[in-house]
Amino acid sequence: MRKTNLSGTATMVLLLALGSVSLLGAASESISETCGRTPCKQDQTDKCAPAYHDYALFIAGLSNPESALAADEDQPAWVRHARFFDHNWESFTRRRLAPMREWAAKELGAASAATVFYPFSGPDFVNVFVLFPRAKTYLLIALEPVGELPDFSARPGQNFFASLQRSLYDLLQLDFFKTNQMRSSLGKGELKGALPVLMFFLAREQARVLDVQYWVMQPDGTIAESPALGPRDRPTGIPGVRIVFASPGEPGNQTLYYFQFNLANNSLERNQQFVSFLKSFGPVTTFAKAASYLMYKPHFSAIREFILDQSLYVLQGDSGIPLRYFDPSVWNLRFYGAYAGPIALFRNCYQADMANIYRRGDIQPLPFGIDYRHRARTSNLMFASKQVKVLARDPK
Repeated sequence: MRKTNLSGTATMVLLLALGSVSLLGAASESISETCGRTPCKQDQTDKCAPAYHDYALFIAGLSNPESALAADEDQPAWVRHARFFDHNWESFTRRRLAPMREWAAKELGAASAATVFYPFSGPDFVNVFVLFPRAKTYLLIALEPVGELPDFSARPGQNFFASLQRSLYDLLQLDFFKTNQMRSSLGKGELKGALPVLMFFLAREQARVLDVQYWVMQPDGTIAESPALGPRDRPTGIPGVRIVFASPGEPGNQTLYYFQFNLANNSLERNQQFVSFLKSFGPVTTFAKAASYLMYKPHFSAIREFILDQSLYVLQGDSGIPLRYFDPSVWNLRFYGAYAGPIALFRNCYQADMANIYRRGDIQPLPFGIDYRHRARTSNLMFASKQVKVLARDPK
């Protein structure tokens, strides 16, 4: 277990902002492709324990003959799992990810910030990665537990793979996770938390997982990290995980943080050390979708203000921050898609000012579905960018 204090030095903060070196000084650029492989025992001469990328590919149902887990790829449960996701991922990519990728490349170039912040994310890494594939750092925050890598030392049974398929069903069909269903499927049985889901997305998006570290911020602001394949004893505090990975065609490594944390006002007020940690990454691009309209409510005003203060860009569906909080003297706004108001569950969050903008026309098309109105030609996105004069006056 390694520890460091958040206050640190200005140099540490700069490294965090760049996102290429962890808070603990572990340079992600130098992590070898076999990072995560545990040492061989004296009587284990044929192969070592699996590397992190071996786990990611196995979880994703992708064959890897060189893996220490390759011998388990003939198990019926894994074979069914691989076939299921080969079919469903191809359909999901064709219907949603491919048009999303094409749209993002054309519309979001200016938002290629060093850090992308995704509050209320659940383990939904795939959407933020497809929209912002060149970000050096991704910060995801949600209520779902971090969890742990599954134990594949014994022959894997059906429980893990069936649970993973159930947990991903809503995302593949609707493009968002249902909180209650995620709560019931994660942390129970062999599927323990968000980490296996994050590994699944990384492998399916052809990223190579280089390192996985459990991350805990203790009450005094000290951060402790330990290898995900090491001992499972972790200190009390705000739990998270830090994953370093490499993407095809991208120079250098990228880092994904996932934190289990409540973003309500009273939680943020009690944990100012965590707020300071988030601020240390510098100006961010914020992405928000399927956020349950929480930032419409007074008891989520602090995270709303944090986003408006810390972001250079905001990309969101109408379930994010209400339009009325985007001061036209501060933000330039572009609108895409269609606005028919919230789904019935959130009918009290209708925005008349948003409806007026969409009625006036001059709205650009959105070639994919996203947020709660997930079908194509029913969804909306708003892209907000801070004005140059505001940036000149306030470098934040």
